[in-house]
Amino acid sequence: MNKKKIIFIISSVIVIVIVIVIFTQSYPIVLVNWRPISLKSFKKDVLIAVSYYRKALETYDKNQAAVMNSKEVKQKIERAVLDKLIEDNLIQRELEKRLKNNELEKMVNDKIEEALKGKDIRKEVETLFGVSLYELKERFLKPRARWEIFESRLALENKNINDWLKEIKSEAGVMIFFPGFEWNGEGVIIKK
Repeated sequence: MNKKKIIFIISSVIVIVIVIVIFTQSYPIVLVNWRPISLKSFKKDVLIAVSYYRKALETYDKNQAAVMNSKEVKQKIERAVLDKLIEDNLIQRELEKRLKNNELEKMVNDKIEEALKGKDIRKEVETLFGVSLYELKERFLKPRARWEIFESRLALENKNINDWLKEIKSEAGVMIFFPGFEWNGEGVIIKK
């Protein structure tokens, strides 16, 4: 093959990869110690949070349901979701250092199975959160289980998870590429 064909093939592959990454929204909007958080992951968590709050307001205070359409509320939810994704990332990384990956996965799955034992909540999950039970497990229950596992590990060391998070957040290399937000060493803040 000549040089022009090789360059064409390489260029074509690069363009295809870029198109796929953009189309699937797999590109990072945050790097936490060089670990990416994708736009797709962020959007899914925002969707779950908005769905939950909207359903809660419709159930308990219909007069306030319109507040979910305001830019300020959406921005606050996005800020909270970004902060939670960063915390989850830090906790998962620390647990992976302390435990074997298959051991951690088993502990997380056992914790979830124990919490859901004998309950069929598929319909309720779909109604309240707007996602499948599988999606809720991946997006919310697994990070929560890791949080609880890590919290109990720290308690054995006479440490508090919030103190640990405060310290690790100040040391973390966090880069946010999503407009309207920045990292201040303690958490995600809304740019003014």
